[in-house]
Amino acid sequence: MATIFQTTESSMAIRVALIIEAGHIKPVWFEQTDKRARDRIFIKEVSSVWSHYQGCDKIVNFAVSGAGSSYRLSLNTAEFTWELGVVEESAFPSPTSNRGYYRDSE
Repeated sequence: MATIFQTTESSMAIRVALIIEAGHIKPVWFEQTDKRARDRIFIKEVSSVWSHYQGCDKIVNFAVSGAGSSYRLSLNTAEFTWELGVVEESAFPSPTSNRGYYRDSE
């Protein structure tokens, strides 16, 4: 069975705490600032870091997990703003696991 990962962009404003160590940044926790009760989500693991450009702005992305979910935190290094993406996982059956649905033509 295959797994599909889909990221849903959130329009909520977030605040991120991070550590700068040896020239690298590492997010520690984040919270949504437009919620009345701000629940901090502590980051358990940073699984990957990558960057891309959006026009002239460099965007640094962090694939993180915490509180039983996966997220993508994106830092716009020109504006110093953060965006949150929530990663959803769903199982997708492969064609070989559902042999009854597929027939070979004779």
